[in-house]
Amino acid sequence: MAKSYNSPIVFKYYSKYILLLFLLISAFSLAQEKLYKRAPLPIEIMFGNDKVNYLSILDLQFNEKSKFGYFGVVSALLPYQNEDASNQIVINNLLTYNFKGNFYATAGLQYHYAKGLIPVAGFQYFRASPKWLFLFNPGLQFTENTNFEGVGIIEYKPKISDKFRLYTRLQGLYNYNFNTSTHDRSFVYVRGGITINKLSFGVGLNLDYYTSLRKREENLGIFIQHLF
Repeated sequence: MAKSYNSPIVFKYYSKYILLLFLLISAFSLAQEKLYKRAPLPIEIMFGNDKVNYLSILDLQFNEKSKFGYFGVVSALLPYQNEDASNQIVINNLLTYNFKGNFYATAGLQYHYAKGLIPVAGFQYFRASPKWLFLFNPGLQFTENTNFEGVGIIEYKPKISDKFRLYTRLQGLYNYNFNTSTHDRSFVYVRGGITINKLSFGVGLNLDYYTSLRKREENLGIFIQHLF
């Protein structure tokens, strides 16, 4: 597997437990809804030809009048053959401040499977409706090598009938290393399928790019997503 980091061996043994811990935290948050205003929690798993891709997004507003909130994202790439500590798990924990309309200031910590804990700060634009969803989150990562990272998600979900909606998503990431002036990591993920009530399923394609050489890995498969 071509990638820009040497994953710590410890994650060969413990990454699945970290993922399980987040799932338990998410379940606890579902039971505490009265403490804050929570957006629907999407949990998605894609079974690809090479690896499993997991994604969940937790968006909280501390109360209806507060401008502060929490935005958490867990993403994971778990190869079927896991003999070289190649699990890739990234957990973003951001405190958000709604300073105007759909615009937010963000700051927090990212846990990266190879880099460890990374302080991050940036901005976020978020807008959602039954038909559209837009999320753009550019920011800086303050490590020994300061990086810029931009994340974007666009969903288009038009109504087909009373029970069905088309589900499409374009998701991208670009990470740039200022110290070396090179590409560090990027990806383009595409999803296409059908939504029935709170369940979406269909076909997914992941294109992942690593290092300054932009070495590409492809993962094609089927995905299932549920809103909790």
